[in-house]
Amino acid sequence: MLPTDHVGALIGDPVATIHPTATLREAAEALVADDVGLLVVVDPGGVRGVISERDVMRAVADHLDLDNERVLDTASTDVISVEENDSILEAARTMAGAGIRHLAVRRRGVTTGIVSIRDVLRILLDQDIPIRTP
Repeated sequence: MLPTDHVGALIGDPVATIHPTATLREAAEALVADDVGLLVVVDPGGVRGVISERDVMRAVADHLDLDNERVLDTASTDVISVEENDSILEAARTMAGAGIRHLAVRRRGVTTGIVSIRDVLRILLDQDIPIRTP
């Protein structure tokens, strides 16, 4: 696979989701059970946001009540995404520019997958592309 290939080629497992009214404890349990770093927050109306393992850790550090705090109260509601036909390199640029480790991948406005910085980095390193640090 090349960095110029479509990012949609990296999508494998179905998107791990959680309901906005789930508790942060349920989110933590789902992250572990699904072995993912990000859950897409959805209700019948569609995507409401995303919650990451980092968001849950911040809640723990802030001493929030994991059994009563709701996912939507902690989730990021500004979901950053790329289209499936965007390049893997464009996905990497988007993540770097936004300072995020997970990126929603969409097809015609519908989230079809999540890619992680690890997925992208693996492709870049396989091609011996130099990685610059800021």
